[in-house]
Amino acid sequence: MKINEELEITNKIKIRSTGIALILYPLFAGFAFASHPNLLSLAVNQPIAEKISEFHGNNLMHFGHLLMALGVPALIVISIHFMNLLKNEKPLLSLIGNALACFGAFILALDKSALCFVPSAFDTLLAVEYDGIIPGIYAMFNYRGYLGILKLLPLLPIGFIILGIGLVSTKVINKKTSIFILIGSLLMCNPDIDIIGLIATLFLGIGFIPYGLHLIIKGK
Repeated sequence: MKINEELEITNKIKIRSTGIALILYPLFAGFAFASHPNLLSLAVNQPIAEKISEFHGNNLMHFGHLLMALGVPALIVISIHFMNLLKNEKPLLSLIGNALACFGAFILALDKSALCFVPSAFDTLLAVEYDGIIPGIYAMFNYRGYLGILKLLPLLPIGFIILGIGLVSTKVINKKTSIFILIGSLLMCNPDIDIIGLIATLFLGIGFIPYGLHLIIKGK
């Protein structure tokens, strides 16, 4: 009896933790996108000099990227939860979607570490010192060396698109919720345009947050 009670408590903790993850990620990601200057710009392949002018000395933007990185564990928890929901009806699709989403989340953590946390450290330098490392910053944003692995970041939304298709087709959760999650995931597949990323996060939030609250309140 005691073991069954412990298992029930553990299961409720897991479910409610998943609910918290579903709420936190869109809030963190939404703040990160909203903190970008020139948010309404639809420019693709922004010149690196403009990127430097945006993030240099921009503590709000650095903090937003920190939140985005902190949201990576939440993304992994959410992806695994969706995989478990789908594993009986869509075993192969759920496995592939989760694998791509989790690997993409890992790439997101690398992306924020390399291209966001490191520039925030550069901001602590004197102006003369900062000017001397600008060629290095150009090398970073041109994905030189092993930074080329960051080009695999689209695997994250692709994984969630696959999971979203599974959610919509199986109806293991509310269909409207599934549709919002799928739309948000599709919009995340964009050429790094911040306003589209923010809109995508809003769609994800509309899907994630009510579902997360449901898991927290109901515990199932």
